[in-house]
Amino acid sequence: MPEPVYLPVLKGRQGEFNALADIQPLTRRAVVPLVEIVPGPLDDASTVRATVEKTVRKLKVWAGSRLLLDASWLPDEIELLDGVGVLGYAIAAAARAGIDSTPVVRLNDAEPAHRNARLHVESGNGIAVRLDVEDMDEDPEDLAEALRTLLRRLGRTPAEVDLLLDLGAVDGDVAVRAGVRMVRDVLHALPEPELWRGLVVLSGAFPTDLQAVQPWTLGELPRRDAMLHDHLRRRPLSRVPTFGDYAVAHPLLVMGPAFSAAPQLRYTASDRWLVLKGRRNDPEGHEQFHRVCEAIAQHPEFAGAALGKADARIADSRREGPGNTSTWQAIATTHHLDYLVHRLTTLGEP
Repeated sequence: MPEPVYLPVLKGRQGEFNALADIQPLTRRAVVPLVEIVPGPLDDASTVRATVEKTVRKLKVWAGSRLLLDASWLPDEIELLDGVGVLGYAIAAAARAGIDSTPVVRLNDAEPAHRNARLHVESGNGIAVRLDVEDMDEDPEDLAEALRTLLRRLGRTPAEVDLLLDLGAVDGDVAVRAGVRMVRDVLHALPEPELWRGLVVLSGAFPTDLQAVQPWTLGELPRRDAMLHDHLRRRPLSRVPTFGDYAVAHPLLVMGPAFSAAPQLRYTASDRWLVLKGRRNDPEGHEQFHRVCEAIAQHPEFAGAALGKADARIADSRREGPGNTSTWQAIATTHHLDYLVHRLTTLGEP
């Protein structure tokens, strides 16, 4: 199974599902997305089961292609079937829908999650192990031993496992440098990093929201996750990790009451995001999105309508309605994925 060019982490919400449906065929072949199942309002067995099934139904747009499935936002102590927890239930439901999904586990998961991951190893999709900053901050020898113990528990070899080094949010230059050092130390501690099926560094630099951006003022946010990857590529590492990010979202799951966001566009450029939004209580309402798109389409960093569906819509937004929050997230995410795969396959950098 070839290693992907790019691994985006996507929250399991409508805008992200629509993006997976709209990306270019080349992008689809080059990426393996990690989809995080987003919890519903309650956490009893019936509502968790409904949340998982709803997510899988929407993921049918990805049938025939591989993805990584992470259920860690959901309570892992709930059994949805006899002896089957949330992760096992999700992987089985995805398989029935024709989706090749790889379960994502962590070092500190409860034993049922590891047992549920083992139930599906015969599918050939392997297992992904996701390390966070706290894991990677341990003594390197202790971390290496913890990974060996986990692989024995899972009954897998590194050749069957994708190792994800998740740095979370990188919100400044200091965080970028610290992240590079942490990844370097982890890779030096692994006896043979080249043996893992996949080796991915994840980080995210997009803020939780756009409150700091004033309406109708073009904001520019640095893509520090891409900067971090560029630093890693220049280091003498035994293996250069695959690039992974959180697309145009913050790594943390923002919960709380939903509110109507202002029409907006998060547009990925070479080293930054261009962000522009209207006003929440403007009489023009969602129709402001057309003016947002027109401003981005006139910017020198606009990639052009030929890049994909998202950029074609930005270039001629009035051919369709302005949409809603999910629409704006889908357009931003679709452009981000198409644009990064184009850069990674032509320039070798995100």
